[in-house]
Order: sequence, then C-alpha cells, then structure tokens
Amino acid sequence: MMDQNKYDAIIIGAGVGGLTVGSLLAKHGKKVLILEQNDRVGGRALSVAGEEITKRGAQWYKDILETQYTYVASSEPELEELVKSGMLNGYVLDVGYHALSMNGNAYLYDFVQQIDGIDGVKMNGSHYGTYYKGEFYMDLIGSQPVDPRYVEIAEREKIPFYKYYTTPYKLNDEQIDELEKVSLQQWGEEMGLTKNDILWNNLCSVSTLFSTINNPDDISIGDIFRFFKHAVSPKLEKGLCEYVGGFVSGGVMEWSKAVARKYQELGGELSLETRVREVVIENGRATGVIAENGSGEMKVYQAEAVVSNVPAQDSFKFMDKSHFPGDWAQKTETMYGYGSYVPYWGLNSLAMPEEHATRNYKNSCVLPKEEGFDYDVYICWSIQSALDPSVAPDGKYLYTAYLPLTESEAKNKVLVDKIVKRLPDFMEEIYPGFKKTIDWKLDLMCWKLEGVAKSVSQAGTQKVPVKSPHVEGLYFAGDTAKGYGVAMDCACTSGMICASEMLGVDFGVR
Repeated sequence: MMDQNKYDAIIIGAGVGGLTVGSLLAKHGKKVLILEQNDRVGGRALSVAGEEITKRGAQWYKDILETQYTYVASSEPELEELVKSGMLNGYVLDVGYHALSMNGNAYLYDFVQQIDGIDGVKMNGSHYGTYYKGEFYMDLIGSQPVDPRYVEIAEREKIPFYKYYTTPYKLNDEQIDELEKVSLQQWGEEMGLTKNDILWNNLCSVSTLFSTINNPDDISIGDIFRFFKHAVSPKLEKGLCEYVGGFVSGGVMEWSKAVARKYQELGGELSLETRVREVVIENGRATGVIAENGSGEMKVYQAEAVVSNVPAQDSFKFMDKSHFPGDWAQKTETMYGYGSYVPYWGLNSLAMPEEHATRNYKNSCVLPKEEGFDYDVYICWSIQSALDPSVAPDGKYLYTAYLPLTESEAKNKVLVDKIVKRLPDFMEEIYPGFKKTIDWKLDLMCWKLEGVAKSVSQAGTQKVPVKSPHVEGLYFAGDTAKGYGVAMDCACTSGMICASEMLGVDFGVR
C-alpha cells in the first residue's frame, strides 16, 4: 500500500512560484503536496476583504500583513477605530501594489497556457502615463501611440529614444546575461539617451515600474531587455499587448485562487495553516519536511524532492546551515530585496478627470534624495476601483499606489513618516481638492515587495539557482530564485524554470 505521506515533491509555500511549480508537476503526473502557513493561497499576492478585517479585527489584519513582510505605518482614523467603524466594508485590499504586467499577458499568460487555462479570472487593463513638471505624457508601451511630444523632442535633438525599446530584439540571451550587470544609467549615457530630461525621465520612470528600484545606477538594463524580448515580443505578434498593466477583478488573490483550483483539479494536494518547521536533509539529500498544522500537531512528510518557495534569505530558518558552504549561505542570507510604501485610501469622489482615473500615472520624485533617501522616491498611482469597481462600494473609490523604498528605508520611522506625510500634499498639488475626497487612509509599508531587488548585482541569472548545487533533491522557486520579469511574473518564471529542472521538460523559459 502506498505511503499516504510520501510524495514526489513537497512545496513550501502557496505563493505564485509554489503554485506554478506545483501545477506543472501535477499536470505531468507527479504526486505533489503544497504546504502553506496562512489560511489562504497567494503569498505576497494576497487580498483581504474589508468585511473580513471588520469581523476578525485589527490585530488579525496586522498579523496577516506581518507574514508578508508588511506593517501598518499609519492610518486615519486610527486602525482600531477604522476597523471597528466598518469603514473598510465593501473594499478589497491587496497586500502590496499588484497591477499585473501586460494585463496578465506576459509570463503569467505563458504559464497558464502550459496548464491548459484557468477559470474565474477577469482582468481590467490600463494604459500608463508619466507626470513630469506639471505635464502629463503618454507612455509608448501598449496599444496607445507614443506621445507626440516625445517624438518631437527626439527628432529635434537627435536622441535615439526608441533604442530603449528596439535594442532587446537584436540581442541574444548571452548578451542579455551580460547586460544584467549593466545599469540603466550607464547604458543610457552610452546610448546618448540622457541628454534631454523629459525623455530620460520617462525612460527612468518606465524602468522603475518594471524593476521597483528608484536609482537608475542600480536598475539592471539586462533584466528589462529580457522582459521585452521574451515576454513582450511574442505577445506583440499575437495581439496581446494592448495594455501595460491591469488589475484582477476582486483583488489579485483571485488569480492565485484560480491557479490553486486548477492545481487541485490536476491532482495536487494543498494543506493550509501548516507551517514547515524543518526540511529533513540526510546524507546530503532532502528527504522530506516536518510541519506543524493549525492544531499544533507535528507531522513528517517524505518526498523525493523539496521545493522552497519562501524568500531564499529565510531558508535557514528551517534548514540546517551546516549542509551548505559558508560563503554560499552568507551570500544567500544577505541578498537584499526592495520595499515599498503602499497606500490604500478610500475616496468619496474624484478630484481628477475620468480619463486620469482609468489610467495609471508615474512620477519620478515625490520626495528628493536630499530628504535622506537613497534616491528620489518614485510613485505609480491608480484609482483601482475606476478599473475594477468590485474593490470599492458603490459611490466610493479606492486609491492605490506604490512608492519604492529600500528595505532599510521601509523600516526607518523618520523616513516613513516623511513619505506618508508628503503623499497627500503631492496629490493635492496635482489635483486641487484631492485631500477633501479622502474618507480614510491606510498606509502600509512593505519591506520586501520584491524578494530580491532586480539590481545590477542580483538580477535574473544572478539569483539563487532553482536547483540546489549543494543538497540533492532540494529546489528553490519564487522571486528570490532564478527568474525574470515584473513582480508576479518573476515568481512565475522561476517556478517554470524549477519545474523544467525537475521534469526535464522545456516550458519555454531557460
């Protein structure tokens, strides 16, 4: 009789990467178990309904945020009052800013095709623009035409503006690998793209949108080029590049829930509220895990392979470090992520044109680096409910945004207070009367929005390999392992690469 607790693969964490690996393995006939510490799937791609927060309380909300490297920096009114008043009812709040690249048609699309589709996910696409020196400009990416003012400047000053978008298609993968170590700033200067501040500001803001890094000296141009060549280019040919980004109806977790349903339809097993306490490693090989369920019961699960989908920096919380070379362990533990200030504000009306409400806008400087930050703090803001009405009550609106911060900045109370205080004034300067439309404010601070920053020293192929070089049967997935793309795409591609290694099957991402 088959041992019910023995699996071909056990996956730690039901985030995007874990669900990707699990679904692909299950589709290829493997017996798979995913263990998730929370009571829901999604990892950092998490959503919470306002009614649930009201019912379960402020402390419960803070606890679930903490599992995803996030805390409440401030709120108006105070969090306890905000929750008890029921003011959040009717809203759906993601944990972190989660607009999906290309409206879900980048690498997420490739993965979904591999598992023959998912049901119950509706996307709401959006175009993007840039706000700079009091002017609104339209971005090139997507079906919208390039802003004619960019064209006029580029032609007049003979600046090769389009090189940013056309260069990737002339490169092979080895050349892109090398460019992972080259910064946006260095490449831009070499190409003559930094000569005009309006054009350069646009390219920097687009690059921060992709990388979640403020400083152009730290943004990997190779990581961006790989995304353009392998995620964008094939979709242009298929007519799937209408939008730069988009929101999942009902919150980003609806995508993860749909994948989890498909995973279970394919025969995969999922155990929620189960925390892995130890990865069992014997004679240099991972043989299973010891996990604790919600009742406090400890259980041993055996497996031919173990996949860790938690941030790799946290690996040694449940793996004995002595199984790994000291320098490798140190490098893994010291990989740095990138955080973000993520405001969620309830509005009673719009202080902006409808056209602006249905578009996502970027600006490269809400606060300058002279205020104590590593670099000028960027923003991308959205009226999420103008695109997806299901995330706000009738007659109300949900404002969301993300302002990238380094991990240390996201934990620095002085800097956090500065940016939280500044943002309402910033929006008021653009849209007079904006502050009067705010019913409530919830200011979240995520110190690991990106598990590993896509920087010149860490991007793409420089991350932790998906197959452990030191322990047999041990694999890594998620956005801290080798993978490419924007946000959730990064976790998804690492999952596809991981499954390829485990199965010997080409899923189209190397």
